Amino acid sequence: MICLSNTISLEVLNLLYILSHKYSFFKLRKSEQQSTTVDIEQNYLLNSSINASKLSLSDTCLLIGINPRYEGSQLNLNLRSRYLKGNFKIVQISSLSNITCNTRNLSNNIKSLKSLIEGNSLFCQELVNASNPILISNSEIFKRKDSFSLANSMKLLMKYINTFSYSQIREQLNILSSTLNENGINNLNVFKSVQSTDVKSSQGIYFLNDSFNSYNIKKLLNLKLLNFFQNFEDSNRLLITQSNTLKTKRLALFKNNFQITNQVHLPNNVLFETSGAYLNAHGKIDKTTKVIRSLNQTKSD
Repeated sequence: MICLSNTISLEVLNLLYILSHKYSFFKLRKSEQQSTTVDIEQNYLLNSSINASKLSLSDTCLLIGINPRYEGSQLNLNLRSRYLKGNFKIVQISSLSNITCNTRNLSNNIKSLKSLIEGNSLFCQELVNASNPILISNSEIFKRKDSFSLANSMKLLMKYINTFSYSQIREQLNILSSTLNENGINNLNVFKSVQSTDVKSSQGIYFLNDSFNSYNIKKLLNLKLLNFFQNFEDSNRLLITQSNTLKTKRLALFKNNFQITNQVHLPNNVLFETSGAYLNAHGKIDKTTKVIRSLNQTKSD
């Protein structure tokens, strides 16, 4: 079983995809559980309303659970550039954060979004009267337990805005990915997350650029501590970790709980020491360039 992360490049992703098709015993899995609907690209990409030409026609932007300063620097630059031109307000439903321009924070509670959808919020009137309002959220919402209901609620909000708004342009919900190549993985295929059956049936586990701090991996470790794998006695297993950091405590806990005696660590280069292609938030392929030379014997993915 090969456990992927959202930071691997398109070249590595395609090689692994070909490998899994050539040899059926290789299973590709993701460490994070995510219920993203990838049938339509607009469900996981920023649509064309974020372009500079169309952004100039808007006077309101609603950010839901997102801090573009750290999660999308290019998006934050576009919003700041539009804000400095005037007649543009940015409203947040999230925790207080500084995105380098003045914003209005409604709340950090999900009840504020519910009130907005029901039409009971004071901001509803401003949103309906706004010119081409833009709504942006984060792909992290698909990792929540209530992700299906939350995504449908925001789509319902967009439907009401398009119905009652005076704007002529039909708006869509924008989703900003929080990791480097999450859009590339979603665009290729729907990969399942790691489950208890995968751990039981695998003779070897390969963590590729992945840490043990993800919620799904922690859940599997807790299930082991609760004797969920009480009939699991196979100890002749191989664990391969490939990353630029080695989390010894979490790794030791994983090895002890699943009785893994053989472990190999492959140190690799950091982002600035390698080059690769990635699918950006707008669905276009970007390339990273190697800017420094590796001083050690580490290799790229």
